[in-house]
Amino acid sequence: MGRQRTMLKLSASGESISLRTVSRGFRSPHRFIILEKELRELEEKRYVLSADIRSFAELHLEKAAAGGDALVARLVWLGDTAEGKLSGTEEILRFPWDDFRERIAESRSLDGGCVRLLSMKDGRYPKIEFHSRRHLKEVAETPVLRKKLGKFLAHHLAWKESVRIMVYDDFVPYSFFFREERANGGGMCGGIILHRQEDLKKAYYGIHT
Repeated sequence: MGRQRTMLKLSASGESISLRTVSRGFRSPHRFIILEKELRELEEKRYVLSADIRSFAELHLEKAAAGGDALVARLVWLGDTAEGKLSGTEEILRFPWDDFRERIAESRSLDGGCVRLLSMKDGRYPKIEFHSRRHLKEVAETPVLRKKLGKFLAHHLAWKESVRIMVYDDFVPYSFFFREERANGGGMCGGIILHRQEDLKKAYYGIHT
């Protein structure tokens, strides 16, 4: 059975676009605001990183199998738990770019009314859950590291056999410990370690299992 699809709720007013997501197992904890100028930059550069409060989104355009472009949105929703810890959930969703743009125009024609768009069927990516006490907040508040971590998760944790990957703080600064769950049981454990921290612009994440 393929991975379930996610409903995107979208409203556009002026230069801002408000996004929320709803699926069977997850509802975004708050709305995420993307600016129209960021979407124009996305069309030009095919990649943009956006932040709203402490949550962030990595957006890029890729060629869709059926033709045209697909929007790939990596949304990392962060929030405080009842115990005062920072936790979060990552979603990786794909939408036809033309449909996404049409929904924005439709919402504007409705004076900012809410419209809906279903994600494309895609089972390539596991669900990533963050259970971080400190390091995720530090990375989220450091733009250069936020971008590095987002790219690393996209390129190194897109395991087809995985169902869920849980991420915790590691003892190394800005780094994490992960535990993988697979549908048939088992899975890997290891570290997502930031190397060369003496210069954060040259630092890079590596995986250790």
